[in-house]
Amino acid sequence: MRNSNLSHQRQQQGATLIIGLFMLILMTVMAIATYNMGKGNLQAVGNMQFRTETQRVAERALEKAISTADAVTADVVFPETSDGYKVKIEPTLVQGLVRKNNTLNLNDPGEIGCSLGTAQTFGIVGSSTGNSLCALTLYNVKVTAEDTRTKAKVVIDQGVAIQVPADIICSKVAC
Repeated sequence: MRNSNLSHQRQQQGATLIIGLFMLILMTVMAIATYNMGKGNLQAVGNMQFRTETQRVAERALEKAISTADAVTADVVFPETSDGYKVKIEPTLVQGLVRKNNTLNLNDPGEIGCSLGTAQTFGIVGSSTGNSLCALTLYNVKVTAEDTRTKAKVVIDQGVAIQVPADIICSKVAC
């Protein structure tokens, strides 16, 4: 009985070592895979955060541009800010129409400055157009914001309808 037990032990010497090494390799592969998946998810979340911050910068620049008529009518490139953002605003005139005096609402304080008295030029063909001093415009404003540190870049295209002085439009379209 002793010989058979000893013979059986000799046959199994190293099987435990091989199984243990196999389990150690399997656990190592699982740990590396888990690390890589977590690292990829962290990078995706970080990239989304950088993009969201850059989009907020672009939206703030757009709001600032459309709050004044002068800012919408000309290209603007803001220098790089202290927090590392570059912003470029490119408006494109889609449509411009000089308002007629008879379409103005003189009860509206925003339209009183648009009114223009008609000169007395009876009998002269084409002398009185009836145009006011204001024009209705439709701009496509393209805002490009870039985070110079992370290279996150956002482009926003926004349509803007705004009333501007007529002389700005008359220099671009026939009045």
